[in-house]
Amino acid sequence: MQATDNQPDLPSLSRWFKIFGIVFILGGIAALIAPAGAGIAIELLLGWLFFVGGCIQVTAALTIRKHKMFWFKFLWALLFILVGLWLLLRPAEGVQALAFIVGALFLAEGIVKMVFSWQWRNEPKIGGILLSGLLSFIIAMILLTGWPQQSATLLGILVGFNLLANGLVVLLLGFKMEISVET
Repeated sequence: MQATDNQPDLPSLSRWFKIFGIVFILGGIAALIAPAGAGIAIELLLGWLFFVGGCIQVTAALTIRKHKMFWFKFLWALLFILVGLWLLLRPAEGVQALAFIVGALFLAEGIVKMVFSWQWRNEPKIGGILLSGLLSFIIAMILLTGWPQQSATLLGILVGFNLLANGLVVLLLGFKMEISVET
């Protein structure tokens, strides 16, 4: 089947979904085998993203030196650079901060979902939101009660499971595409 302007090349797309799925699954397995290393790797990646993003923002801010927003954009960019450097130069503290922030976000998400599901308890199929809220709350408690000693390990485990789950979904989509092409 050839791809047209309105229809993608499904066999090729299916193959790429399978490749990405396998890569995500392998990454998830690696993160679960060495979760502390995965946690530190995530923190360092985030540090580089902040640093490079800040450098790009400084360059962009310098192009508008005469604009009234210059100082805001310039100082914001410097903040990104400083955060990036801090994450790169102090990975242990950075991963602890990251674990705390992720734990706090999961806690807030869990509480909001549980309150929402309680308020809408008469609606059909609201139990999925309640379950998701409970899982977010449990993950938050695991992260926050293990903080700061287990920060890198717990982040690595979370990322490992996330990569495994996403990898399985993408891989199954690839197989589903293949089946729909054959029929």
